[in-house]
Amino acid sequence: MSCHWANSLAPTLFPRKGVDARADGTLERAASRVARASDAATPNAVAVARVALFGYGAAEIPRVRELVDALRAAVEDSGVELGEIETRGVRASEMTSSVRGTYGEEDEDGVGERVVMLDGDAAKALMPDLKLEMNEEGFEGAVFGVFTEKLRLGTLGEAAKSVVEAHERYWNLKPTTEADSYDVNEHVDFEYEGAKDAWDLGRVTTAMAVSMDRAEVLDTASMARGEERLRSDSSHVVAIDGVVGEPLRAALLDALTEVGYDHFTETGPPPGKWNRETRDGLEGEDGESPPPSWGLTPETLEEVMKTDAVRAFRARLAALYPEYDIRTMPSDALEPDAVPGAWGGSSICSAIGNAAVYGDMFNWHIDMDPSQLDPSAPWVERYGSYVNRERGRPLFVSAMVYLNPGHWPAAFDAETLFLDPGTGTGVFVRPQPGRVVLMDQDILHRVSTPSQIAGVPRYSFVLKLCFFPKRTDEPQKMTLIREEWGAPCRFGTAAGHVGGEEIFFADDECDPALDDCELWDLGINPQDFFFSQDDDDDDDDDDDDARPE
Repeated sequence: MSCHWANSLAPTLFPRKGVDARADGTLERAASRVARASDAATPNAVAVARVALFGYGAAEIPRVRELVDALRAAVEDSGVELGEIETRGVRASEMTSSVRGTYGEEDEDGVGERVVMLDGDAAKALMPDLKLEMNEEGFEGAVFGVFTEKLRLGTLGEAAKSVVEAHERYWNLKPTTEADSYDVNEHVDFEYEGAKDAWDLGRVTTAMAVSMDRAEVLDTASMARGEERLRSDSSHVVAIDGVVGEPLRAALLDALTEVGYDHFTETGPPPGKWNRETRDGLEGEDGESPPPSWGLTPETLEEVMKTDAVRAFRARLAALYPEYDIRTMPSDALEPDAVPGAWGGSSICSAIGNAAVYGDMFNWHIDMDPSQLDPSAPWVERYGSYVNRERGRPLFVSAMVYLNPGHWPAAFDAETLFLDPGTGTGVFVRPQPGRVVLMDQDILHRVSTPSQIAGVPRYSFVLKLCFFPKRTDEPQKMTLIREEWGAPCRFGTAAGHVGGEEIFFADDECDPALDDCELWDLGINPQDFFFSQDDDDDDDDDDDDARPE
């Protein structure tokens, strides 16, 4: 199965449609499935079945109750008696109460982790269809679990925590895992072939720190309060030198190719480790895929990720950003229903080796945005659907290092280009040996093909990372910009420009023009990007402890 190193789909939050707006027959199909499941169910000792909602706001709970009641009624209309099912919210003040106790009134503002706990066979019989209906309704993600006999012995808070932890373990969602483990103090220093590369944070310099692609996006934290507030948002890209010294650069390139490989004359990467199956996007609605380019084979990539060189690179990024726990993206947990390759026919990769050569064609794309993940993805169930950079939620970051040895002349091209769609302008970064580019994964970018006179590939290595905030006292601002670097350069829409006209706005204002740019003029299908369009435009796209339930 091929791997894609980018995602051309658009970040979109799922619509809140309302019960009456669902397609006809959904509840009937659910009733049929539940009826079959209920035939084998045996009643337990629970007098009244319960659906307990943790972290849900007062405005959400009646909507969930409406769904539960509708599902129960549809099942009973099919001839299966379920009995009473109580749907209540759990307040923060009740988290230390016994599971066997009663719940209070729905006056909570959606504080804490979002968990849906079910008690009793009647409630558990509804679980698969309740999850589906809540996803279709646009509810923010939640971890589902059941009150086992063991969990009933503890408190409500302990039960919810246990289910969340089981979900994280099963889907490998913890900020740090054994596979990702590294010691910052131990691994930041590096030695290769007798050359030492001692880490020194003071040697790190910024070649560029840019804020661009401004938009007003939904603040999902407000949804639990019955609001749909917008927040001003801009993406960031940073080019820094001094993170990867010459020994580490050489070790990374040798790991991707071969020791002794002549990178000054060889016109392509060693074919034993590379193939032309990597694509910078997903299959389009027309069934056409982007042209392939050179990428590491899955076997090689697996071995590269185990090297001391990659461990040192990751340790230095962690030293640069001590306010985060940094780990590689749990790829399978981002796929619909956690099925590798379910999204676009290619597996999401947590790391990519890239060898761009003359004649390659590269598309404008984003790497990923948490808002565009399928609601069935385990990541969404744990952390919700949110636009990247929402306070307190994991930040999706791509970290790229240029690996070619020696000087890369300007005439060789192969820059990384970053686009501000609202103005049709952009910035670029030239490859320099060991230079690191950090970008929010939702920023629009592409590779510039090497020129004919380059004659050799432009090598780079990309880590897809999740930055988990360490602060627990209050939501942490999520940004790649270090305070010691000063304010980033505001570019394009982030500087208040739209189509060349300068505008001035308050942070809480939304300029409609930002959502009305001519993407077709930029060669971008609006269906593949951020902005919405009418259905009439569809004809124009010819151009382009146990497992949690």
